[in-house]
Amino acid sequence: MRRRTKWLIAAASTLVLLIFFGIFAYLEWEPGRHFRPQQLPVLVAPQKAVGMLQAGSPLGEQANSAAEPSAPSQAESLKLDGFNLLLLGIDARGAESSRTDVLMLIHVDPELRKVRLLSIPRDTRVQLPGIGYTKINHAHILGERKSGSHAGTEAALQAVSNLCSCKINYYVKTDFAGFERFVDKIGGLDLELDEPVTLTYAQQTLPKGEVHLNGETALHFVRERRSLPGGDQGRQEHQAQALKALINKLLEPRNLLRIKPLIEEIREDLVDTNLEDGDLVSLAWLAKDLKGNHLSYDQLPGEGKRAWDPMVKAELYYWVPDMTEWEKLRKAYSVR
Repeated sequence: MRRRTKWLIAAASTLVLLIFFGIFAYLEWEPGRHFRPQQLPVLVAPQKAVGMLQAGSPLGEQANSAAEPSAPSQAESLKLDGFNLLLLGIDARGAESSRTDVLMLIHVDPELRKVRLLSIPRDTRVQLPGIGYTKINHAHILGERKSGSHAGTEAALQAVSNLCSCKINYYVKTDFAGFERFVDKIGGLDLELDEPVTLTYAQQTLPKGEVHLNGETALHFVRERRSLPGGDQGRQEHQAQALKALINKLLEPRNLLRIKPLIEEIREDLVDTNLEDGDLVSLAWLAKDLKGNHLSYDQLPGEGKRAWDPMVKAELYYWVPDMTEWEKLRKAYSVR
């Protein structure tokens, strides 16, 4: 009888602890509660003095009105939920200063469990302080040369904030080696290709249909541009496709069951981030509930042109953003 009583007490105590932990986890990490608007960090906000080049305008003219959108009304402000995260992929090679090879603005709405991705071409023409009109991926290298890696991050964050006229709350920065290692750690990426894809530098062609990529091949896939009909736009689509595949891989049971060591591995493969462990747990929770139609993708509208670059002293190809068209999308990436 006593043994049974002790067993019941132990079982009841365990149940109480599990309930307590469940309540604590919900209050602490449930995405809608964890990412409270009033507690979100704001790393950068748009600088009003910076003008943007408008697609369709003569090169060199500014379209300040497009860079300074009207302030949202009080009713609109109440609808601005979620936060923005900037994903930066740098082309680090040894001790060289690095440019951003990947720039992706990610808007997350924790309440509605929705994620929206915006690919920003690395050749996007923007105005940088002290330089003039140049490519947006030069922001990181200029900041890094001046004051180190974190200054490069800050410069890239500010350049994207100015371009998109939006606040940015979080960032994740990785390099080629980190991406490759992490893909291998989670078991590779599974993709569905509509057409065969030739990987120029790997001298390999991926067949149409379902393919499984290891870290090295996945890196070639997200960097490939030369063989794609759409060039850089095609590469951006591949990057978004790879990110979706990575999210799906993280949601596999074997990875969800090892979320704590996985978070440690994520940190090992990142160059830098301001996300804390609790933030990563909450994002994993959100990703678990993410439905297919709740993950959407946009490309920065604009057109390709050639113009003189004051930084490299040569004529270069640029992606000139269409700020009038961007204004139609901007509200989807606005936060309080």
